[in-house]
Amino acid sequence: MKVIYEKEISAIKDWLQRTNAQLSTGALPAFLQTDCWKIQNELQTISTNIQYEYPFYGHELLEIKNILFSAPQPPYGMMLLNSAAFGELFIIIKHISSEPIDTRVWQDIHPRIIAVSKGLFCDGHFAAAGEAAIKEVETRMRELFKEGKPNSPIPKDAAGLIGALLSDNGFYQFCDTSEISGANFRKGVKSIFEGAFMAYRNPSMHANLTCSQREAFERIVQASQMMGILTSGEVRI
Repeated sequence: MKVIYEKEISAIKDWLQRTNAQLSTGALPAFLQTDCWKIQNELQTISTNIQYEYPFYGHELLEIKNILFSAPQPPYGMMLLNSAAFGELFIIIKHISSEPIDTRVWQDIHPRIIAVSKGLFCDGHFAAAGEAAIKEVETRMRELFKEGKPNSPIPKDAAGLIGALLSDNGFYQFCDTSEISGANFRKGVKSIFEGAFMAYRNPSMHANLTCSQREAFERIVQASQMMGILTSGEVRI
């Protein structure tokens, strides 16, 4: 998993390990002011960049940054370590470095979407992850069309697939349309599919499509919902 604060997290980890080794001998380490400022700047950078994934940690790192070192001590101006703050920092950095992207949110995402998007997302390729999720939905629609009409040519675009599968007369059934609520639900689902593919799989704007981490995950959640519909019903001809 690649993150933009990889350099800072690596530097902090190395410092934590060296300092912890000193503490384990019973010594109380002292540090030059310039070294302390460097550590504090690195903590500031990490805090800024983890606000989306770990807002609590982001706040805590700012607090730790301010209390990690004592005021310079005479005669050499060395700064002493706050061991309690050091211990909290050690645990936080260990967690963040092992899981820079909070993967718990993937527990409720459809397995097929996880298979194509999670790796890209966790490596920071957010636009590609969102695109892969929508592509996988289109792949599933092609599978369903082939299952229902094996001797017919598969529509070239998503609009044709959506019409064949999800329109009022479509041959993919995923809800009871005998009641008005079910019929409306089917129409709503069709509109969701049409909107998603118009926004995210439009060939004329595909090359310029970019998105933030949050926007990418919203697309992934949307694709997961769509995939759930496409794997919970059945083909009826």
